Amino acid sequence: MRVPFLLAALALSTTTVLAQTPPANVAPDADAPATAVEIGPWRIQVSLIDGVTFDRCMMSRTTEAGIEARFTRSETGLGLDLSSPRWQLEDGARYEVTFAADQRQWEAEVTATATSVSVALTDDDFIEGLRLANRLEVRGAGATIVVPLDSSSAALARLESCYERNSATEVTNPFVAPTRAP
Repeated sequence: MRVPFLLAALALSTTTVLAQTPPANVAPDADAPATAVEIGPWRIQVSLIDGVTFDRCMMSRTTEAGIEARFTRSETGLGLDLSSPRWQLEDGARYEVTFAADQRQWEAEVTATATSVSVALTDDDFIEGLRLANRLEVRGAGATIVVPLDSSSAALARLESCYERNSATEVTNPFVAPTRAP
């Protein structure tokens, strides 16, 4: 009596596991929204709060020196974050830096956490320079950080369209989360 019961339980659990495991040869759903888009070395993606509410769009890349550069577009405008796990910065400190994109320069204060700095990009002339330049230099008192800007013109345009498309999303069905795409 115990053997048939154990065999039935084993068969049921195997069927349940197989039903939950997608076949290896099935391609991803072509109609599913992309979670990220690659343009050259840049990765553009949407950031959501609690997986539902639109927060901002981001584009990022990692330099050869291992520094992550991330541009963000939110309701407050364009921002830049630089981070490295090797940095040991004073949390909450502010540092004076010079940003240079080819011939355009901009002086600003960045705000630090233990391993990153961030700044709101507020100079329109400098932002336009980012679209045209080959590299961004962030000149601090101790070193210059170089971020290659290859494909940045197309990537920044996609970042802006990501923000416009997702910030204007109107809820037409309150029972289904809106589709978000970068």
